[in-house]
Amino acid sequence: MLSKVHGVTIAARQSEASWKPPDSGFVKINTDGAISTEKRNFGMGAILRDCSGEFMATIACKGQGAVEATVAEACSLRRALQWAHDLSLTRIIMESDCACITTALNTDSFTANSNWGSILLDCKMLMKSFPVYRVQHVRRTGNSVAHEIAKRALQAEVDKHWVGEIPADIAHAVARDKQIV
Repeated sequence: MLSKVHGVTIAARQSEASWKPPDSGFVKINTDGAISTEKRNFGMGAILRDCSGEFMATIACKGQGAVEATVAEACSLRRALQWAHDLSLTRIIMESDCACITTALNTDSFTANSNWGSILLDCKMLMKSFPVYRVQHVRRTGNSVAHEIAKRALQAEVDKHWVGEIPADIAHAVARDKQIV
């Protein structure tokens, strides 16, 4: 079954319903975007975990402007790719709960002049810097920690980065994901 979202054809398939650790030798970065129409800003969240499901790092960033949810999702993915590049990661799996974005990146089925096409072009350029990468869709239930971080970013005055130590307000969600594994 195929459906069209924002001009992108999406093949219906079973996505992961819960968070799963990446294959051995990979790290996984879950990303999410959140919007605040009243504050006219958006939050970007990402969490990096290893193949044992162990927390490695997280970022929470805020963008300015009233954007649609898909643009916030694309911006979050781009920011996470920049972060992964800055960390010199080489084998990454990117996960997002925005099916039209993951499908567009995997099939090149977007135009640069769409609301988020130029952002995805940036993502494609960044992905070329990784020897091995994968972009995949995950259901919202499998992306809950990134969602919490993106919501947190909406309230932040400055971008936040945590390495090695889990922020207290998301520790319960990270622990929940590990129990499912």
